[in-house]
Amino acid sequence: MQYFNIQVASQLSGVASATIRAWEKRYNAVIPDRAENKHRLYSETDIEKLAVLFRLTELGQSIGKIAHLGLEELKEVYARLMHKPYEDKHVLSPNHDKIDTEKMLNSFFLALSAYKLDIISHELEKAKSLLSPRELCLNILIPLFQEIGNKVYRNELSMAQEHTVSALVRFYLGQMIGQHYQKALLRDELILITTPEGEMHEVGILGAALLCVNYGIKIIYLGANLPAESLAEAANALNAKAIILGATRDDLTFELSLDEYLKKLKLNLTCNPSLLIGGNIKHHVRTELEKKKIKFFPTLNALDEYLSKF
Repeated sequence: MQYFNIQVASQLSGVASATIRAWEKRYNAVIPDRAENKHRLYSETDIEKLAVLFRLTELGQSIGKIAHLGLEELKEVYARLMHKPYEDKHVLSPNHDKIDTEKMLNSFFLALSAYKLDIISHELEKAKSLLSPRELCLNILIPLFQEIGNKVYRNELSMAQEHTVSALVRFYLGQMIGQHYQKALLRDELILITTPEGEMHEVGILGAALLCVNYGIKIIYLGANLPAESLAEAANALNAKAIILGATRDDLTFELSLDEYLKKLKLNLTCNPSLLIGGNIKHHVRTELEKKKIKFFPTLNALDEYLSKF
């Protein structure tokens, strides 16, 4: 189950943030959980109940008389009033007329073109507040870093500027992962997320962590550049169900290839986690991974589809 902050809950349910707070305080209409920073976190059921309450108040029902009812009871009240079953308006499918991710992304691109770090920080904070982890990953993170790569290639951004922007993004994504982490522990299965030793690119695995958080999968984020022995030790101690490795190169260091890293990892594993590898690596390496029954995901979209059924 996903959890959302009050701004997103307001946009999805149609109920103003101030009204949500009033309904909570006066009538206990919903009782949200709290993040570590004490901010409200609303479940899918909370948001659907708010949406039904809103529709009933529009039909003249007193909030004080219906707020205590459960979701199914509220739907029955609606059916009696309208003489037809309650129709699910899919309030949890974000309406991009309300949360315009394309406009948000254009703001990022403009700020990036002018190298305005303050604006980039502002937009990241806004995206973190308004978007779900999945939306932030797929609709902002991927196209943003494609654009950064293009600008570096065209010499419109220096490597130093790329590293600075990347550090900003890592900071805000790390905040989002941390904010949702307690709410992600909804399943017993544990996934470890890292990159192999010699692989310093971290954006892909941050995206993978956001997707796991979105689907309520328990994760431990181990960062980049982890030796095989250390990863195996963590997996064995925690009995990990799966390991996500982000790799953008086949030759991780001059001394170590991806194949050699995986051999060293398996040699030290005493548990049997699934290995999930994502990134931009050569076709023949992908073929070898498939032969070894190792799942490969060329894009975060492909990983998203897999995790949705995990």
